[in-house]
Amino acid sequence: MWEFETHVSEIIQRTPTIKTFRFYTSDRNVRYRAGQFFFVTIRIGEIEAVHHFTISSSPSEKGYLDFTKRITASEYSQALDRMKPGDWVRLRGAEGDFTLPRKQRRLVFLSGGIGITPLRSMLRYIYDRRLDYDVILIYGNNNYEDIAFREELDQMAATRSNIRVEYVLSGPEFPPGWKGKKGFITEKIVTELVSDCHERVFYVSGPLKMVLSIEEQLRSLGISPEQVKRDYFPGYD
Repeated sequence: MWEFETHVSEIIQRTPTIKTFRFYTSDRNVRYRAGQFFFVTIRIGEIEAVHHFTISSSPSEKGYLDFTKRITASEYSQALDRMKPGDWVRLRGAEGDFTLPRKQRRLVFLSGGIGITPLRSMLRYIYDRRLDYDVILIYGNNNYEDIAFREELDQMAATRSNIRVEYVLSGPEFPPGWKGKKGFITEKIVTELVSDCHERVFYVSGPLKMVLSIEEQLRSLGISPEQVKRDYFPGYD
């Protein structure tokens, strides 16, 4: 475990409603596994408030830690939205077992909205370390503009044959010439995009209702519970 005080070093706008908050770690011994989370304490007036977030950066990205969040109406989220580089924070971590398997190398990542954050960390780690995992990411959002890390995901898929990215948009509006899947992530979409789904481990990450729905869809396909790992994000349903 590690714990230290630092400050916001950079804030990156990922989509109209999603921001990445970055903290430089300099020479601190900050170790974690891709997919883990940490606790972030900020000041809201005179009060210190703490919340846990997935670390959206990868252990292969040295010198900083990121978390990425959709800004909501909650008091904590609104305080984050007002933050600027230089503002004080305390970080503590890392925890969690929603991490890459050590043996099984054929994976499917099923994500909705801000649930992409642990999967982005894993994909970045696989990409940077040139690991021999074979990963299909199926990433659902309402609109094209809501796809966080889209350019980076496309770049990884375009330059590594073992990473494939498929987008699913629920609409109601779609970009001109949209050739991706439409609707929500269902067993039909999974079987259309993953021909060997019974041979893969599934990582499901997103709002709780979405995660529970996808788990039910996977059970309908005969995917055993041992083949499914999940990470859900409260407050986004």
